[in-house]
Amino acid sequence: MEWLIFGFLSSWAILSVFGVLFLKNPVHAILSFVSLILAVAGMFLHLGAELLAGLQLVIYAVAIVVFYVLVITTVPWEKVKRFEGFYKKELIFGFPVLLLAFVLFAYAVLKGNFARVGMAVENNPKAVGKAIFTTYLFPLEVASVILLTAMLGAILLGRKEE
Repeated sequence: MEWLIFGFLSSWAILSVFGVLFLKNPVHAILSFVSLILAVAGMFLHLGAELLAGLQLVIYAVAIVVFYVLVITTVPWEKVKRFEGFYKKELIFGFPVLLLAFVLFAYAVLKGNFARVGMAVENNPKAVGKAIFTTYLFPLEVASVILLTAMLGAILLGRKEE
């Protein structure tokens, strides 16, 4: 039964990621992102980490989504639409980086000691803080780099042309 729940939540998360990546309307992409947040919170609940699920919902579903809505309302979409299309040069330079990142992540997943189904996380803030900054430091840093990249992209798209 545990694998069935995990399979449902992971399928939900993967479909939500594809929605974020491929939906053209920015509001629909944000709704897919909220769906992804709910799926990940469900995975935390399934692992017995109620505090982390709550933090996931409060931090991402409220704060980050509000930030993204703010970005969507301030970015001039006419300027963004001029750049729509397929970027061959970026694909040529970006694909090796993507492949290297995939290999590194695959190695980390196969050799790492990550959370398992039924592995409970303590529900006190000290234990959560220690777990976040020791065991789960790498995923935390990956999330911060992704958010920093999104913020820089929004700033570059929103600045005035000279």
